[in-house]
Amino acid sequence: MAPDQLDLGASPFFAMGPAHVPVAELNPGMNVDGVYLLTAKDTRQTRQGKPFLRLKLGDRTGTIDCTVWEVEAFAPELTTGHLVLVSARVTEYQGKVQLEAISVSPAPPGWANPRDFLPATYRDTDELKDFLRFHLDSIRDPHFSQLLQIIFGDAELLEVFATAPAAKQNHHAYLGGLLEHTVSVANMCEFVAQQYGRVDHDLLLTAAILHDVGKTRELSFDTVIDYTDSGRFLGHVVQGVTFVSERAAQVPDFPRPKLEQLLHCIVSHHGELEWGSPIRPNTIEALILHHVDNLDAKVKGFLEIVEGSRNAPWTDLRNLFRRPLHVPRATHQEEDFLPPSDDEPERAGY
Repeated sequence: MAPDQLDLGASPFFAMGPAHVPVAELNPGMNVDGVYLLTAKDTRQTRQGKPFLRLKLGDRTGTIDCTVWEVEAFAPELTTGHLVLVSARVTEYQGKVQLEAISVSPAPPGWANPRDFLPATYRDTDELKDFLRFHLDSIRDPHFSQLLQIIFGDAELLEVFATAPAAKQNHHAYLGGLLEHTVSVANMCEFVAQQYGRVDHDLLLTAAILHDVGKTRELSFDTVIDYTDSGRFLGHVVQGVTFVSERAAQVPDFPRPKLEQLLHCIVSHHGELEWGSPIRPNTIEALILHHVDNLDAKVKGFLEIVEGSRNAPWTDLRNLFRRPLHVPRATHQEEDFLPPSDDEPERAGY
């Protein structure tokens, strides 16, 4: 299958369970069978001395109290941080919506979509996949093309790649962040490759697409974004080199020098030893990839910091850059903050 035939469409990988009803949409009178995150558990007693459980359940839209009157209806192995399958009635007590659970059990594997519990990219994932497909189609080198076909022809890997965050914090630290960051880096590398001679376009674009593929192994993102054990032991750079090497072994007669140049781009994309790079870039493609990757990460990190300071011209200095940052605002937005002139009446309804 050629890259332009790869199906980068929707996958049922996280869609096996019942439709999720967000906490914010639960209303008295509803019956619910769904997966939620158990965030608190407390054993209490009625006035008659009978034990019951008071839980707090949540998703990305909020939290809700849940009462389990019959303790045997609660699976004893469950603790906070677990995803639970809840069968319950939605009731109201003292003006507050709550759940009365009939049963609470471990959520079956695959029944929960991480997007129900974690922040996600505002970009359209299908559109981002289309951009990825565009860059895959631009690769004409047969070895790089076959390698990308093997990797992104794996529907399960593609779904993880499209769902994974790009980091635990600082930039693109949300679901879909890895795909968004990868497409952005590939877009800019495509432009840079056109500006300079002697740049191997297919090597640079393949490296741009695969430079952070190790993050699919470094990070977990079911209910919280965190590092896996292998992520803590090895990091995404080493895991990315291992991953690509394993897949390249499936490509017949992949020239070793060509593979080594691709792996060099991946292993050196952090640029400097003090930034976690095992080696510094020593090819033009590796150098471009490093600076483009750093540019996208820093600009996105800047914008995420200033996002919470829209009503002030400057942020404080407690941020990734350790200095106050000026909040960017387009000229037409600046005009909205200017008082009307003496000869201009205030606009109402705008």
